Amino acid sequence: MPKTAWPVSVSASATDNIGVDSVWVRWYKNNTGTGIKHFKLLPTGGNNYTAIFNSLNADVNVNDSIFYRVFARDISAAHNTDSTALYNFKIVAQATVCLGTGTVAMGSASGPYNTYWYGNRTQILYTAAEILAGGGGAGYIAKMGFQISVVGGQSMNGLNFRVKNTTLTTLSAYETTGWTTVYTGTYTVPGTGWQYVDFTTPYYWNGTSNLIFEICFGNTSYTTATTVLGTTMSGMEITEYHDLSTACSYTGFTTPVAQSARANTCFVINTGVGTGNNTYELPKTYSLTQNYPNPFNPVTKINFALPKQGFVTLKVYDVLGREISTLVNEVKQAGSYTVDFDASMLSSGVYFYRIESGNFSDIKKMILVK
Repeated sequence: MPKTAWPVSVSASATDNIGVDSVWVRWYKNNTGTGIKHFKLLPTGGNNYTAIFNSLNADVNVNDSIFYRVFARDISAAHNTDSTALYNFKIVAQATVCLGTGTVAMGSASGPYNTYWYGNRTQILYTAAEILAGGGGAGYIAKMGFQISVVGGQSMNGLNFRVKNTTLTTLSAYETTGWTTVYTGTYTVPGTGWQYVDFTTPYYWNGTSNLIFEICFGNTSYTTATTVLGTTMSGMEITEYHDLSTACSYTGFTTPVAQSARANTCFVINTGVGTGNNTYELPKTYSLTQNYPNPFNPVTKINFALPKQGFVTLKVYDVLGREISTLVNEVKQAGSYTVDFDASMLSSGVYFYRIESGNFSDIKKMILVK
């Protein structure tokens, strides 16, 4: 949780066969159990309750951990009470870095969200010097936003955000290797102004390397382009677009058009890397955890951790050793990752999943029960 967002709200759903009397939160700061505070959650309709932590921004510091439970009491004479598990999260430092203030309209002939064509691939270069000058620092890039002036007519299917470190200071040809995918999904631009995409896997930036981002998508139809605003500068953004639904994987994109402007961009960077139960903590060792749930039907999650950047493969095999599926096959930054495995097309049985990265490898068994 960024310090700038504190205090935040807590929402809960509470039900009881005879009725709910009250719902409240019991919480404390850091793992001591002292300084316990309480606040009541207010009904917001149906079974839902919400309220803001009874605290000021000055009450917390970066790297503090917040521990809390939600309690509910029924309306019986015994006032039966139940609670959730103990939840916790860490307060982290966060910087928002915005680059570009121009008003160049980048739409049907340029820009990362050009839905005037089926498919579009845009690569954009940002230097370490300008990110630092904008108030950024080493840490995890958690989201990225563009300044929207016109919202186009359709969603972008298979939208991908990819990123890599580079020593380049200008872009003239597509970079094709070394990418880390930080977001993939179907995205609809919600409106004009600054609109952000939250990365599924925040990207650790070391504070010294230049960065290249690739934004691509592939539709099966086209309407009007979403227009982003940009700032005049050369050699920092290239784009190619065709009526192809496979733009993100199409190897024929070899003649990108150099843009005379770069899209105005904001990054949200979690600059505090602490200890404990911290989403943004760098792992110290390689690991592959047991999938959950296990047994499963038909989807399960697989977690793995990387202490340093490297090429990673994560594959699924049947009991005869035949490869069933490749879940990961790319360079990834140091960090913790979760991958979903959908076995809806497979029959019940025992399967194995194996990870390899550098000199590290591990294999685990999972059971599909339908």
